[in-house]
Order: sequence, then C-alpha cells, then structure tokens
Amino acid sequence: MALSLSFFATLHLTLLFLVFFVNPSAINGYSDEDIDSEFILFHQDYTPPAPPPPPPHPPSVSCEDDLGGVGSLDTTCKIVSNVNITKSVYIEGKGNFYVLPNVTFKCTFLGCEIGINVTGNFTLGENSVILAGTFQLVADNATFSNSSAVNTTGLAGSAPAQTSGTPQGVEGAGGGYGGRGAGCLTDKKKMPEDVWGGDAYGWSTLQTPWSYGSKGGTTSKTVDYGGGGGGRLMLLVDKFLEVNGSLLADGGDGGVKGGGGSGGSIQIRAYKM
Repeated sequence: MALSLSFFATLHLTLLFLVFFVNPSAINGYSDEDIDSEFILFHQDYTPPAPPPPPPHPPSVSCEDDLGGVGSLDTTCKIVSNVNITKSVYIEGKGNFYVLPNVTFKCTFLGCEIGINVTGNFTLGENSVILAGTFQLVADNATFSNSSAVNTTGLAGSAPAQTSGTPQGVEGAGGGYGGRGAGCLTDKKKMPEDVWGGDAYGWSTLQTPWSYGSKGGTTSKTVDYGGGGGGRLMLLVDKFLEVNGSLLADGGDGGVKGGGGSGGSIQIRAYKM
C-alpha cells in the first residue's frame, strides 16, 4: 500500500517529539540517574562543610618544675608562692589546681594568655590575684575566694585584624568595641551624638564574646598616651561556680593626655553560679 508524503512528515515530527520532550536527557547526554542526583543536590537543604578544628594547645607546663608549685596536675597542684611568667602558658591535668591565699600569679605583657584545663576543681585563694591579657578556665567546680581577682585590665592583645576601635588622630578620644568610643572635642557643626572616638566592632560575636578591647587615643604625635584595651576572660565550669572576688576586663585609664581604652570580653558558662 502506498503511503503519502504527509504520513512520513507526521511520523518524523512524532519521533522528534518523543526524543525532545519525553526523554529530554537524551539531547544533553545525561542519564536519568544524573538528573536524579542533580535534583537531590539542588533541592535538598544545603549543609555547609564543618569549620576547621581549632589549633592544638601547646604542651602543658608542669606544676613543680615550671610553676614552682607543690604536687602534680594529675592529682592536686598547689601554687604556694608568687609566680611571674614571661610567656603564655597552658596548664592541663586530671586533678585539681589551687592558688593559695595571698599569691600573685602574673604575666603582664600585652596579650599574654593563661589557660587552665583541669578535670577536677579550681580555687583562687583569698587575696590572691591572677594578672594576664587572657584567662581561660575549664574545670569541674571553681571557687574565687573573698578579695581575690582575675584582672585583665589594660592588658589586651591586638584587636581583630579586620578592624580596630583605636581612634585616629591626636584628639585623645576613647577606644571603641561594643559601642563607639567617647569623643573629647566639641564640634558645633554636629550633634553631640555624632562626635565619637574609636569605631564599634564585635557585633558578630555577641553570643560568645571573645575579642580584646581597643587602645584609647593620644594627644601627642610622638608619645602614645592612650589607655590599653581590656583583656579576655572565659570560665567554663561543668558544675558549680562560686565568685566572691572580682573578674575584671576593663579598659586602661588614659590619664589627662590620653583616652581610655575600651573594655574587653567576659564569657561565663556554668551549671550553677
């Protein structure tokens, strides 16, 4: 039986329809499995890659040889006399760490860090003081006795690399951090709230504050009279935290020739305080 030309044209168009619309993957070189995997990739919730792990801690110092204490960090280490360290230290053990009364434990260069990580208990004795730019404590229980103090005032290290709350110029303005630093000069062309010192920063870490405060401004082109920024304090206590002393991260005083530094960061987490 003879078939007309129109029949072949219709058949050809039907086959094209089947190729292009019924199985579009055929024209792109993709299989059905490829399409399914792409659909899953672009239509499911995206989970970003995990952040890199924090850098490892330096090796722990020893109780007796490095700190002049009595005992062991894996049982009980007692600091019985003043300690003046000249570099950042990390103290780790499975026991207790006690700073006895009337003892000063200090590292006073800017940004010096003292880290204590013990499985047992920590005690800062009556009238004892820890001085450093950063103090980090991880312990089961922690006690800060009467008139004791952890003081990071004016001992901040550098502010975050992407910003600085230190004022520019020689107006002696205050350092910024959580808010703008105070301005010292008056400008009749501006409202009082529009005259300020150092810029604000740290908004991205309000839930877990961990930035240094910033240095205040100076009034001299040759001498930096600004007060230092406040340091950082972190207390992570699994059970009970008792504070009868002071935890300080204030900015340093700039005096009559400089602006005050901005305060630093204090972060406390405990089951009961």
